[in-house]
Amino acid sequence: MLFAYILTVHEEVVTVLQNIPGITWKAKVYENMPEVHASKMKQRVHFTPSPTTKQVQTRQDPLPDHWEWSIQRPECVDFVSDRGVCDILQLASTNILGDLRCLNGLDPTRVEYSAQFILNCDAQHVVSSCDDYTVQNAGWGFLIDNGTVPESCVSYKAGKTGKVGKCPTVCDNQQKLPARTYAKKVLSICDYEDPNNEENIMRALMNGPVQTRVQITYDFSFYSSGIYKSQFGDWYGWMVCEFVGYGVENGVKFWKVKNQMGRNWGENGYFRIARGTGIPWGENYIEQECYQIVV
Repeated sequence: MLFAYILTVHEEVVTVLQNIPGITWKAKVYENMPEVHASKMKQRVHFTPSPTTKQVQTRQDPLPDHWEWSIQRPECVDFVSDRGVCDILQLASTNILGDLRCLNGLDPTRVEYSAQFILNCDAQHVVSSCDDYTVQNAGWGFLIDNGTVPESCVSYKAGKTGKVGKCPTVCDNQQKLPARTYAKKVLSICDYEDPNNEENIMRALMNGPVQTRVQITYDFSFYSSGIYKSQFGDWYGWMVCEFVGYGVENGVKFWKVKNQMGRNWGENGYFRIARGTGIPWGENYIEQECYQIVV
């Protein structure tokens, strides 16, 4: 009975969104994915950490009008994960590590790296579950100082359980842990003092995907396709995601962003969001705080 009522409310929200004049995106109810609705969205929001960084210097080279790594190099970047109830920074960080190592030819084929290893082994930040506040301050620092192993060695389990296990001494199959893979450093792409970070992000994207965060409002949980612009709803927090490109459609500039809700969400696991709107730090603050890893 309660589920039917919630579903009816969600359908009414979609009807309202579909009838907004000039709206540039489509909405739908994810009946088989209730975790993307507002009642569950708080499990998926958090702040991006602020690691020690080096500011990227912009160049004056001309930029293409359209660029998408998921199309240019799909064998490296077109990998979309579903992080369940444990969508936190470590998971986004290991995804982008795999993308960039593949793009730079450091791995012959794309390797999925273990976020579970970081969750289990970073005792300084992680206590017992994905919801621990201090877990949000980890990720890049651990990858730089300690590295991680492939997902095939220590598989991701926290997405279902929400729990953190013990730091493993062997792989899941009881084989010896392989050599760890490290990040070298993290570069700051966006500047809090500069509300116009659009060009910085575009130039950084020429080198590979860029990690960012987006402010989540109620209507975002209904996003299905198109170029997202927030229409209404309370602010729920922040969600970490990954710039993979940019472009223009029907005169509307957009960022293409990879999410972590699986292929059934949005545009095959991606969303597009308005770019160059004149709003300080971008639509839903997506241009406010972003980083690029050096592998």
